Amino acid sequence: MVGKIFSKKITSKSRGSERQELSVQIPIALAIAFGLTAIVYGVLLPIRTSYLGVLLYDRGFTQHLVIFLSWTVLAFAALKFIKLQKEFLAINQDCIPQNASLENPNSQQVNKLQQSLLSTKNLLAVRCSRVLAAYIHSGNRKTATELALDDSSFYASVSESSYSIPRIFVWAIPLLGFIGTVLGISNAVNGFSSFLSEAAEIEQIKQGISTVTTGLAIGFDTTLLALCLSVLVMIPLVVIERFESRLLLAIDIYINEKLLPRLRDKSNSLDEKAITKAVTQALNESLPEPEDLIEPAHTYAKQAAAALAKGFLAEIGKVQNINAQLIEQLGEVSQTALKDRQDFVTFFEQQQQASQTAFTNLVSEIRASNRQLLDEFKAGNSSVAMGLTEQAEKLCYQLEQAAKALDSRVVALEKSAVQVLEIVKLQQSLEQTVNSLEQTAQLEHVLVGVRENLAQISPVLEQLSRPRRITLVERDERSLNGYA
Repeated sequence: MVGKIFSKKITSKSRGSERQELSVQIPIALAIAFGLTAIVYGVLLPIRTSYLGVLLYDRGFTQHLVIFLSWTVLAFAALKFIKLQKEFLAINQDCIPQNASLENPNSQQVNKLQQSLLSTKNLLAVRCSRVLAAYIHSGNRKTATELALDDSSFYASVSESSYSIPRIFVWAIPLLGFIGTVLGISNAVNGFSSFLSEAAEIEQIKQGISTVTTGLAIGFDTTLLALCLSVLVMIPLVVIERFESRLLLAIDIYINEKLLPRLRDKSNSLDEKAITKAVTQALNESLPEPEDLIEPAHTYAKQAAAALAKGFLAEIGKVQNINAQLIEQLGEVSQTALKDRQDFVTFFEQQQQASQTAFTNLVSEIRASNRQLLDEFKAGNSSVAMGLTEQAEKLCYQLEQAAKALDSRVVALEKSAVQVLEIVKLQQSLEQTVNSLEQTAQLEHVLVGVRENLAQISPVLEQLSRPRRITLVERDERSLNGYA
């Protein structure tokens, strides 16, 4: 909406009124592609007999078109890349000075800045100049922001539409390959049919087979070249498209962060008195007088009150009739309830009397049975007491006998204890004798050893007991000293 308002004013002053700063002229790309195609075929002319030369020269007209369209897409991508690279370099340069004051849209500084940006050839400056022009004409930052949004959406749509023709060429390349395949296979089939109809000699058979294989080679070679080139040209085209999207996003970020926050909003000061007066006048003109509204309302209120009273009385009569019916029904219910109560009371008294008589009979029976039980218990207790006394006497007699046996056992145990002491003494004496015997055995061993030693010493003693001769020899002192 804002773009439509200010388009006439800004178009006359803006160099980029058509907003084709990033567009590439398709005729230029076609001319470049035609020249490159001619160069390729001229370079491959000396090696026409090679596989690459045969692939480009001898496989039909579709090969020429595929090469031409591929160079067209590549030329478009190259021209677009050159423009985008220039715009990216321009973004790194701050086109709006930091010390520039943009708060007053009517100032001379803002006008000069807008004119200088308009004379610059890069896209960022042109878009900033359009935003400043809208700000100057409206005096409001909101209007400039709306224009910036319109420019952003418009440039995005222009960018998207600029790739429509190269995309058509990319899709047309494999289609041309399929067309060449169809032509080659059809030629091969036609050659094979004519070969079958005219085959008579071996040379004819060889020619027919060569025709069939040539047609099949054309079909497969055209498809091969078309598919390879379509893949090769699609990749740079997608990369360039992504590159342009990043450029437009960077320009939008620059405008939203560095230009629009520095613009001033227009103050919307309103006269409260004028507004109040206008509202009051409008109400007076639109609404009727109070007297004209009161009389119809009074009449309507009377009619409504009369109708309401009639309806109320009718409803009250119905309620009274219903209350009378309810009272009669309640009387009948109360009478039936009293009758049922009296019947219940008489039945309860009868039941109480019957239960009292049954209870007295039961008490008398219980007392008689208790007496019988007491008599039987007493008789049983006397017999039990007599049996217990007899058993107690028997137990006493047995206990006396056991006591006597215990006494005799105790005496026997005392005697056995004395005998045990004597046995202990005998054991001690035996141990002493055993020890003495052990000592005597040791003495015997010692004596045996002494005897053996004496037997060994006896020859020596015999030699010592023999007579001996003692000779005294004198020697010189020198010899003694020498020995010393």
